[in-house]
Amino acid sequence: MTAACHAAVEKSHSDVESSGSSIPNHLKPTLNVFQGAALIAGATIGSGKVLGVMGATGPSLFLWVLAAVVAFVAAMNYAELGSRITQSGGDAPYLESAYPRPRKFLAVIFSWTRVVLVNPGYNSSLSYIAATYLAEAFPDALSSTTNSLRTIATIILVVQTLACIPSNNVAGKFVAGVTVVSVLSLALFCITGMGVLVGIAPSVRTLDSFSSEHLFKGTTSNPGEWANALFKVLWAFDGFANLASSLGELRNPERNIKRATVLGIGTVTFLYLLANVTYLVSVPFDLLSTQGDKIASVWAERVFGAGGRVAVTLIIAVSVLSCCYVCLFSASRIAQATGESAMIFPPRFFAALNGKTGTPVNALMVNLIMSIALLWIPPNDDVFWFVINLVSYPTWFFYGLTSIALLIIKRRDAANGYAGVTMHPAGAVFVLLMALFLVVFPYFDPTLVLPSALAWVFMFLGIPSWFLLMRQERMAKDAVLAH
Repeated sequence: MTAACHAAVEKSHSDVESSGSSIPNHLKPTLNVFQGAALIAGATIGSGKVLGVMGATGPSLFLWVLAAVVAFVAAMNYAELGSRITQSGGDAPYLESAYPRPRKFLAVIFSWTRVVLVNPGYNSSLSYIAATYLAEAFPDALSSTTNSLRTIATIILVVQTLACIPSNNVAGKFVAGVTVVSVLSLALFCITGMGVLVGIAPSVRTLDSFSSEHLFKGTTSNPGEWANALFKVLWAFDGFANLASSLGELRNPERNIKRATVLGIGTVTFLYLLANVTYLVSVPFDLLSTQGDKIASVWAERVFGAGGRVAVTLIIAVSVLSCCYVCLFSASRIAQATGESAMIFPPRFFAALNGKTGTPVNALMVNLIMSIALLWIPPNDDVFWFVINLVSYPTWFFYGLTSIALLIIKRRDAANGYAGVTMHPAGAVFVLLMALFLVVFPYFDPTLVLPSALAWVFMFLGIPSWFLLMRQERMAKDAVLAH
């Protein structure tokens, strides 16, 4: 999903929880290649399969393969950046290094956007999709109207935030555990689909989606709709920057980074493609293209009956709730670390830790407020994808800037004898082109215009934070000179 998940691991390995100190200990290089892959896989496998909106089967499957290639290339780009610049902070230190003027401007805007929009956006979208599946599992007890789902999601966010306050003791093993449950559930789901394909349940099997009527016919020619579909698929793969953020924890990073990336993204790609095939051979095309986020429940009822529908939706709900908690926990730690590094205003407020519990209560509360606000902002019933589109737009804007940053840093440091992880410049250009497509063409799709424009509003609201930080920095320097 997001780089947020890695921070839960990073902070859990520090001694912040026991000492109450705001300065974490240095992490030891204890991650092996499989744990490194789990950081990627655990972040990318969340609410499961993301349905395309291409209008045909062939292009939808193509986008899943394309997204895997983009994720792998982008992950290797970030691996090189993480090897060259070992500071924590996500893209901020890369942007600060590549774009020194205006001082810290892009780094602060990135940090602001991540803290007040991107991380809360993932929290709100995950809580909403969890609420959707809970309502599907218990239709008699829970209403599935949009406002009811927003209310349930709000309760989820409040409860999970309160659960984060007493202790920092959330270990990386929890992230790995969620990963294992998600992968096993998706693997069993895929195995069931293969059984349907070979004829174990002939009454369920359908090849309607592979017919000449639906394989390529009806594919949209609107580039905005391609961008819309690509946002959805790439959201499922998001998290490819995670391992680079924890490169200092990876043993033999030059050797294991590629292995971990191939293993993590390869596993996710294989399972996602099998998941697509499972749906395609089990659910008629008309249902597949219209049921949206409820398609897993529809599939379960077709294969296992009404009881299976409840069981499958509950498994998905638990998986999404777990991912929501991990992302919420780590989002607050990212906000706290951003305050420590003076990349958001007011820095002391965000950096503050509770004296008794050692937890970043201020950052937790800001994250909660923004997450709830983003739940209630969407003007239509498609809350989940509105929020995902809203956070995906600035995410890919900064991925584009970071790709340019890699090219700048490569050229600037060419004579310094760098011997770390290396990616061909074509990789940065490839990701940059994808980012440009995703920044420009959403305005050709009416459903993306509002969230894309709103994303710019959120980013521009970071400018006052930058001005205030620079003013505070100048005042501190003047005070030192005066003494």
